[in-house]
Amino acid sequence: MTTLSPLTRRLFKLPLPPPSPTSNHSSLPTFLAHATRTSLPPTSTTYIGTHYEYTTQATLLHSALLLHRTGGRSDSGLDLLGTWHLPTHEHPLRVLVQCKALKTKLGPNLVRELEGTFSQAPVGWRGNGVVGVLVSPREATKGVREALARSRFPLVWFLVGLGGGLRQVLWNAGVEALGVGGLGVQMVYGGDGDGKGVELMWDGEEIPGVEEVVGRMEDVQRRWFGLWDVGVERYEEVVGVVERLFPEEKPLLYASDGRVSGLSSEEKEVVRRCLHGADIEHEREGSKLGST
Repeated sequence: MTTLSPLTRRLFKLPLPPPSPTSNHSSLPTFLAHATRTSLPPTSTTYIGTHYEYTTQATLLHSALLLHRTGGRSDSGLDLLGTWHLPTHEHPLRVLVQCKALKTKLGPNLVRELEGTFSQAPVGWRGNGVVGVLVSPREATKGVREALARSRFPLVWFLVGLGGGLRQVLWNAGVEALGVGGLGVQMVYGGDGDGKGVELMWDGEEIPGVEEVVGRMEDVQRRWFGLWDVGVERYEEVVGVVERLFPEEKPLLYASDGRVSGLSSEEKEVVRRCLHGADIEHEREGSKLGST
């Protein structure tokens, strides 16, 4: 499963997801192993719901959504939450996800239920830049589409098959207002010409998946730490100094001029002097200890 280290999350100012609701499984393969080990019936609501949540998590990785399962007694009605790493967005959108593996016809009440999760979302998933996401293996009905359009919240609908695969994506004006003008949908066809599903596009190009985004973040992070000429053992210290002096600073993923920092040369020098001052202080402390 694709993950980000706590240091990377802190550096890029991404919220830490709540603890997993269980230690028994953390992905579809580990859940299937757990279900076999505990003889969990595949027809049970727990099996169907959990299986679909992990299927959704794995499917939407290809659409740049990094999701974490939150289902549990205190999940505030949410099944998954995470971040949506769209191209050119220095700050990813945060997403609240409800998965509805229902066989019955879906109604607009599901949209109202999703709207209610915004006020109960965990810390880090509140305020501007938060998108509500409904996922179902069934197509959105007319009532659902109308409810999405009427909503004052930014909302997205994904049709994800029970076995995976993206089939439909809809979003409302609230999402458009968050700067997703480059977002589009393209049909994916099989060799026989039948429609097999859809994929998300950005400015006419296939949207990068989470693995590609994380790879880009790791490269930019490496270059950003390279600005300060310190070893890995001082990375946490560097982040602390930068947070104290320049709270808004974070590595830049999509700067048009290739920069990895928004700081000026003078501001970078302030950080270096502060780190150098810490070096001198450490040396003084060492000298004191050595003389006693």
